[in-house]
Amino acid sequence: MRSAVTQWTAAALALASTAAVAHESAIKPESHAPAGVMVDHTHAKGEVMTGYRYIRTSYSDTFYGSETVNAADLAAAGYSMMATGMTMEMIMLDIMYAPTDNLTLMLMPMYMRMDMDMGMTGMGGHGHHTMDGMDGMDGMDGMDGHDAHSMHHSHGISDWGDTNVSALYNWTNNPAHQFITTLGINMPTGKVDLKNPDGTFVHYGMQPGSGTWDLTPSITYTGMVGHFNWGLQGSAVIRLEDENDSGYALGDKYAATAWGAVRLLDWMSVSARLEWSDQDAISGHYNGPHNHSSPADIQANYGGEFLDAGIGINTVVTGGQFAGVRLGVEWVTRIDEDYNGYQLGLDDGVNVSLSYAF
Repeated sequence: MRSAVTQWTAAALALASTAAVAHESAIKPESHAPAGVMVDHTHAKGEVMTGYRYIRTSYSDTFYGSETVNAADLAAAGYSMMATGMTMEMIMLDIMYAPTDNLTLMLMPMYMRMDMDMGMTGMGGHGHHTMDGMDGMDGMDGMDGHDAHSMHHSHGISDWGDTNVSALYNWTNNPAHQFITTLGINMPTGKVDLKNPDGTFVHYGMQPGSGTWDLTPSITYTGMVGHFNWGLQGSAVIRLEDENDSGYALGDKYAATAWGAVRLLDWMSVSARLEWSDQDAISGHYNGPHNHSSPADIQANYGGEFLDAGIGINTVVTGGQFAGVRLGVEWVTRIDEDYNGYQLGLDDGVNVSLSYAF
């Protein structure tokens, strides 16, 4: 009897060991999309994932459509001020829970920081774009237009942005070929009434929220064979209201992205990605005092059609106590653009994703 028990115990331990090895070997770095792609995967029933995402983008040259322009061009167009550079940072918590094998729920709050450098175009403040009810130079972003310091100054904001709540449904639940549809809502938790020291609204693009309830649907397909993984995703941000409490609404946005990844090591893969996006200009108008002195103050100077490219690395801990901890980093740059009106152009950006499922 003891011999039989010993044999059964040994068999059970061997089976458990084999299952553990199989579980660890099933953790693949390329099974998640590049760091710049969201809602690309679901989880098994009862599983919880906590994640942290960081996005930083930088902007410098000013574009009109697909061509770069300079201060003289902006002065000729009637602008007395111009943005000379900008950085934007977003921090997001990515919290997911799967009540079933096919359905995963997601909550994503966001915090934003934006810093912009401003300068004069050299036209002396006599253009046709002025602040409502005030001279276009006096009081621009809280600065006296005739003071020496107004030749170049910086300003920024930092605050909570909108919060996304989404439901992801996996129609196949097959790691080799997954088809996921997502229906989400952006809740308007971010402010849209931030003001300069002089009481005027900041630029439209520097408000941390949209101020409207927004629908965020997407469709994602991923495939995997051997050491290779690929994916396609179409997504949209659709504004459900014509205007927010400050009198305007951001434009609808549509995007499509495709990527491929290859596993180089058990714990690391590399990826390449293309993303097309198209966003409408802002509709409506601030319902309080605001500047018209720079391109960022004009609703028509937002949105456009763009093509971006990214390369990235995904890593995952494949064994031990921290098995399943994932870190992804992706660098993105713009390769083609058609901006609406006059806008700062994207230089590049970095996407970072850190997550753990349990």
